[in-house]
Amino acid sequence: MDQPNSGINTLDEHKAKLEMTKAFCDTAKNYVQISSAALALPLLFTQAMLGKSASDLGIRHAPGSLVTAWILFGTTIVFGLTYQWLSIRRVWDQFHETYRTTKNAQKPGYRRTWWIIKLGDMNLAFFWFPMVCSFYAGIGFFIYFAAQYIRTIHN
Repeated sequence: MDQPNSGINTLDEHKAKLEMTKAFCDTAKNYVQISSAALALPLLFTQAMLGKSASDLGIRHAPGSLVTAWILFGTTIVFGLTYQWLSIRRVWDQFHETYRTTKNAQKPGYRRTWWIIKLGDMNLAFFWFPMVCSFYAGIGFFIYFAAQYIRTIHN
């Protein structure tokens, strides 16, 4: 069986991996940004969304659906940022491992530091999947909260 990269040189392979990683990181960044906005806006407009009496009681008296949405958006942010860091770290490690020599083995970027996470073949889908699932679940809970809110103001 032919090697998948048999027609590509090592530098081009690293460039292709970097471009793919950037695309996935950009998508993860979008999830993080939207989740951050979904988390921040209700906090800023608590009185408008929950009413003055609920606002005076504080966030701990927010409806469960809204709190659940906030927790899920926070989870999205944590998994998204972790995914971004780990994916770039993997490309960094692969690149420097390929070009490590005895001359540059002690230079920053090439030297091996015992306390830095070694990714190896870790499947980053373990971070991507929860990021996406918590994002859409957060949207679901936020829509449920909004529907309940609209129903109460029209009654």
